[in-house]
Amino acid sequence: MQTTARARSTAPLALPPDVAALLARFGLDLPGLLTDSNPKLAKGAALARPAILHHLPARALAAAISADNAAPVAPRGYLPELFELAEREGLTLAALRHNGCPWGTPACIAGCLNWAGHGGLSPAVAAARGRRTLAMIADPAAYGRAVLWAACRQWGLAHRDGLPLALRLRGTDEGPACGWHRLSFEITPAEAIALGRRFGAEVAPGPSVTVAEALAPMAHAGSLKLYEYSKAGLAGPLGLEAQRAAGWDITASFAADRPTACRDGLAALAAGFRLAVPVALAKGAPIPSRVTISTGAAGFVTVPTVDGDATDHRWADTHGVAVILRTKRSRGAGPAADPFSLAPTSAVQPLSDGTVALQW
Repeated sequence: MQTTARARSTAPLALPPDVAALLARFGLDLPGLLTDSNPKLAKGAALARPAILHHLPARALAAAISADNAAPVAPRGYLPELFELAEREGLTLAALRHNGCPWGTPACIAGCLNWAGHGGLSPAVAAARGRRTLAMIADPAAYGRAVLWAACRQWGLAHRDGLPLALRLRGTDEGPACGWHRLSFEITPAEAIALGRRFGAEVAPGPSVTVAEALAPMAHAGSLKLYEYSKAGLAGPLGLEAQRAAGWDITASFAADRPTACRDGLAALAAGFRLAVPVALAKGAPIPSRVTISTGAAGFVTVPTVDGDATDHRWADTHGVAVILRTKRSRGAGPAADPFSLAPTSAVQPLSDGTVALQW
């Protein structure tokens, strides 16, 4: 592929007609589909160029199109433009039914990071995430190809800077109902050539490929890192093991308010996953050095920790560790979010199916 970087950067961006039409219907554009800049992403900018996809989580889309939604902060409330868009596109019923976080717990949903930072301040941010969510519901395959084009664009920018691209699609939800690791679409040889000419990306075509399969040539070359956090269980077609087998680096998420929190955490660690553990630590406070999870008769494990706030690049961390995440302020959360995080104490903390102890 001999096209120069300068020629690629100045070439006209001709999206496939169905992808262009879908983005236009929902007020989206390719450069804005993925987020490549926020304070946490910036911390790892020297390691890789980050790109992350944000949708509305859990039942937040239904809340956004419900006029009687009395929310504690505006971004969690009724967004008339989303209601009008859903009505125009015939998606109101689908939006009311949509659950972006099928494994979310009550405290996790209440304290979701979707409402932290700009997401908790600006209804415009919530509306943009809602438009992406509606587009995904309207045509998952065309939307998946739009995300692929956006990822290739980001890869081209990373390649220009001599960096790999670190891509995460489950930024604030678990993605399409079938999972990003299973959503498939057609990439013709002509489209793969177009992506190469425009962005320099090497894409594998096929009649039914996933994002990971299409991007596999670059992942195998080391210039692309596919990674996710997920609250899914270990087994099954949507589970952690299936996601990993499909080419994604997965960090399991620990939900302290889940009835099976300790058992799920032990199972994920035993299967070789990292375990992201939210702790209500003050900003700047040191993280614990070890975490012990016990389920009594079922056993226990003590694992070392890494600071999950130093960078979001989990793919660079060792497997089988606890990733400590300081609890962020989710605007409008209230005390309902508190049970999601562990307390910053050395005392043993009882949970529904066991205990957790932090050691400094």
